[in-house]
Amino acid sequence: MFVRSTGVVMLCLLFINVNAIGQDITINDCMECHNDKELVREKDDGTVDSLYVDQTKFSNSIHGELSCVDCHEDITELPHEEKLKQPDCSSCHDDVMDEYMKSIHGIAWEENHQDAPMCWDCHSAHYVYPSDDSLSTLFILNQPKVCAPCHSNPEIIKKYNIPISRPCEMYKTSVHFKAALEKACLHSARCTDCHGGHDIQPSVMLNSKTNRMKTPETCSKCHPDIYEDFINSVHGKGLLAGVRDAPTCTDCHTEHGIKDHLDPSSTVYSTVISKTLCPQCHEAIRIVSKYRMNPSVVESYNDSYHGLANRAGSVVTANCASCHGVHDILPSADPNSRINKNNLTKTCGTCHPGVSEKVALGSVHVIPSSMSDQIIYYIRIFYLILIVSVIGGMLIHNGLDFIKKARERMAGHEGLVESTGRYFVRLTVNERIQHFLLMSSFILLVITGFALVYPDSLWALPFKLWSGGFAFRGLLHRVAAATMVLLSIYHVFYLLTTKRGKKHIIDFLPTLQDGKDVLQMFKYYFGRSSEKPKFGRYNYMEKAEYWALIWGTIVMSLTGFILWFEDLSLKYFPKWVTDVSTAIHFYEALLATLAIVVWHFYYQFFDPHVYPMNTTCITGKISEETMREEHPLEFDNIEVQQHTKF
Repeated sequence: MFVRSTGVVMLCLLFINVNAIGQDITINDCMECHNDKELVREKDDGTVDSLYVDQTKFSNSIHGELSCVDCHEDITELPHEEKLKQPDCSSCHDDVMDEYMKSIHGIAWEENHQDAPMCWDCHSAHYVYPSDDSLSTLFILNQPKVCAPCHSNPEIIKKYNIPISRPCEMYKTSVHFKAALEKACLHSARCTDCHGGHDIQPSVMLNSKTNRMKTPETCSKCHPDIYEDFINSVHGKGLLAGVRDAPTCTDCHTEHGIKDHLDPSSTVYSTVISKTLCPQCHEAIRIVSKYRMNPSVVESYNDSYHGLANRAGSVVTANCASCHGVHDILPSADPNSRINKNNLTKTCGTCHPGVSEKVALGSVHVIPSSMSDQIIYYIRIFYLILIVSVIGGMLIHNGLDFIKKARERMAGHEGLVESTGRYFVRLTVNERIQHFLLMSSFILLVITGFALVYPDSLWALPFKLWSGGFAFRGLLHRVAAATMVLLSIYHVFYLLTTKRGKKHIIDFLPTLQDGKDVLQMFKYYFGRSSEKPKFGRYNYMEKAEYWALIWGTIVMSLTGFILWFEDLSLKYFPKWVTDVSTAIHFYEALLATLAIVVWHFYYQFFDPHVYPMNTTCITGKISEETMREEHPLEFDNIEVQQHTKF
C-alpha cells in the first residue's frame, strides 16, 4: 500500500490531469505524485521503498527521453494499480537479456530465487547513466556499493555458498580502486571488467572470465605486455597445456585486494615473495613430487645470505623474482632465461656490478651433499666433528675441574693459602684496554652476526623494529670487525716492539711440558695423584685459548673480507669461493662463541675459586695466594728475582 503524510492522497487526486486518463500519460502526469519525497511503499517484509523520482536526474539519464509508460506498460490510467508488473527490459535490450539469462544471476532468477539481482538492482530504476559518468551506479567509485548488498551480506553468502566473503571491501583496498580514487584513473579495473557485466559466470565454469585458465586473458585487456611475458613463461606454458597447478595471475596477486608491489601488505612485496608466495608451490610436497621439482630450493635460499637478509626484513636483498624474473620466468636451460649460465653475469651484475663470468662457477642454490656442493659438504662435516670434539672436551675438562674444586670448598679446604694482602700485576693498563676492545668487538660481532643467521631469534628483534634495522646491523658488524682487525694488527706490533710483549711470545709458546701437564691434571681430577701440575706464567689452558684466538681471528678476517667485499670477490673468484667462505665464517664463529662460553666464561665467572667473577681483567692484579695456587713456577721465579736484587 502507499503511505503518505496527511492529505497527500487528496492532493494527488485533485492535481491529476483527468484529461490524461485513457489518453497518453506523460511524465508530468506521473510526477504529480512521484515528486513527493515522502511517497513510499511498504513491502511484505515490513521495510519501505521510496517511490520518489527526481525528474531532473531522470531527464538527464540515458532513458530521459522515454515516458514512464514505455517501461511500465501496464499503466493505462491514473491513479494506477498499487502493484505493477516488473518492467521488461528485453523489449529494448534483447541481446543483453539473452546474456543475462545465461549468467549465474539470470539462472538464479529463472529458478525463482528472490535474491537474484535484476536490471534495476545494478543500474538503478530511473537514473541510468553511462558507466563513465560519476552519477552512474556502475561508475568505478560507485560499483562496489552495487555489488556489496549481496556479496557483503553474510546471510546471502551462506545461503548460496558464495566462496569469497566481502570482496567489495577487499577491492576498496586494492591498487585498482585506489588508482581511481587517488589518481583519477577512471579506466582502472572495476568489478565488471573482470567478472563481466551481464554474462557473469562462477569461476568454476570454463567460460567464466575469472576461471583460472582464462584469468590471464581477462587481465590482458589492461596488461597486454605483461600477458605476453607471462604466457611465454614456464608458468604460462603450463597453464596453456592444461596444468591446473600452474600459477595464474590471482595466485600471486590475489583476486580483489590486489596491492602495489611497493605496499608492505602486498603478496608480491619484496620481503614476502620468498617467504610465502613462491614457497606455496615450490615447498608444497604434492606439487614438488608431482612435477619433479627440486625440493630444496626454498630451504637453500633461506639459508643463503639473501634469504637470511630477507627474513631479517631487508627490502633490498635479492628475492626469487630478482633472479628468476617476475612474469617472464623461464627454466635455466632456456637461452633467454635470466638464470641461464650465460646470462648470470648480467643477472647477478644488477646488484653486484663488475662480476665476471666466474659467477657461473658455483651453484645458485647451494645444497651441500656428497653429490653436490661437495666442498661445502665436507667443510660442514669437518667443523661439526671439530665442534663436537673440542667443545665436548672442554665440557668434560671443566666439569671435572668444577667437581674437584667444589668438593674442596665443601670440605673446607680450597687449596688456597691464607691471604697476605700482596698482589702482582697480571695485566698492564695497555693490555686491559686491548682486552676490553677485544671483548667488546667480539660480543658485538656475535650478536650482529647471529642476528643475521637467526633472524627470528630474540637478539635479532632490535634490528627488526624499524626499516633501517638490517642495514644498521650490517654497519655494526663491520665496525666491530674492523675494530678487531685493527686491534690484532696493533697486538702484533705490541708483541714485537715491547719488552713485555716479546716476553709474552716466549711464554705463550707450546712446549712438551704442556702435554705432560694435561696428563697430570687428569690424574689429579680422577684422584690418581694428590698433586696437580705446577704452571708457569701461562698454563696449557691459557695457551690453547690464546692460539685458538689467533687462528680464529685469521680465518674470520680472511673469510670476512671475502664476504664484505663480495662484488670484488665475484669479479676475481668463482662463486663457490664465496659459498665456501660463508660456510667457514659461520662454523668458525659458532666454534669461537661456544669456546668462549664454555671455556673462557668458566674460568672468568663459574670457577669456584673465582666465583662470582675474576676481576683481573678490570684491576689487572692477581693476589699472592692465587699466584701460588695457579702459577707457582712464575711465583717462585719472581721470588728468586727479588732475592737476587737484594
